[in-house]
Amino acid sequence: MDPELDPKVRHAVEHPAETARGPEEPQLRVRVAGEPARRALGAHWADAPEDSAPDDDRLAAAVLLATLFGDTFWLERAAKLTSDVPGCPSAPPSGLLELTRVPGARAAMARVLERPVLTGLLEWGTNPVPEQPPLTVARAARDLGIPDDGRVYRVVRRRAERFLAREHDGSESLEQFVTLLTQAEKGHREDGPVLTGETLPPAPPPPSATPPAAGTPGAGTPPPDTSPQAPPYTSSQGPAPGAPPPYGSPQGAPDAPAWGEGPPASPSGPPGQEPGRGPAWPGGQGPAAGPGGWPPPRPPEEEEDDTDNLKAWGIVFLVIVGVIAALVLVL
Repeated sequence: MDPELDPKVRHAVEHPAETARGPEEPQLRVRVAGEPARRALGAHWADAPEDSAPDDDRLAAAVLLATLFGDTFWLERAAKLTSDVPGCPSAPPSGLLELTRVPGARAAMARVLERPVLTGLLEWGTNPVPEQPPLTVARAARDLGIPDDGRVYRVVRRRAERFLAREHDGSESLEQFVTLLTQAEKGHREDGPVLTGETLPPAPPPPSATPPAAGTPGAGTPPPDTSPQAPPYTSSQGPAPGAPPPYGSPQGAPDAPAWGEGPPASPSGPPGQEPGRGPAWPGGQGPAAGPGGWPPPRPPEEEEDDTDNLKAWGIVFLVIVGVIAALVLVL
């Protein structure tokens, strides 16, 4: 043990199980002690054989290292130890799961235990042991607020409910297991005691809560202006710079953008209009817009008077007849 440690800190790191389940003051004292205290907690794992069963002090030391110093190495190793939970071979040891109520431990444990806890529940749902439901695993999933994206809790809960409806009706352990899974599915979390300075991960939103749709207030975009003095396309501020003018703007509108900058468009529209300019062009080259912003109906084109054409063709015809008559007389 490091001689630099204060006697109270030395006692705390020598008995991590007592420290983890005790008041907050010894834990804060260990945190302030810094690196010497961190090494002393890690010694509980370094001095033990790898194949030895984890004792309470080793598991508590791993939790304190993750909680007080952000060192999750030993906690990740503890989560991979052989499970003693019936029907959940991939779940963490029950002694580690019971430490979820240690003050300040849940923020670190939730990140490390999420995958093995969900895997263990699925294993029980695949090969269930109805007489021994994994209450510690379900309670840890609820207390840590582990999200499952709707793919684990519901499936396992329905399997347990089928056992309750058949041969295990009235089983208190199964009923408690179903209750814990229901609470975990709804995002219920027992936060319990929190260590000073700890920030718990946010609890998942309830299933009924949905993010606001795009364009609605609260979705990152401002709400539309519905005031009567600011109708569409008639704002006194005019459109944004570089934006095309609103279709149907009246002639001579103030602050009308100089549309047409850049390469000219291909000729289009009836003769007499400039290329690329529609009937509602705000520069005064086309007729003003009609009701509702649509262009006014075009009047029918006047039919040309063909009287002059007929007279010209009549004169030509008479000249030809006269020439033919003269040739006949001469010949």
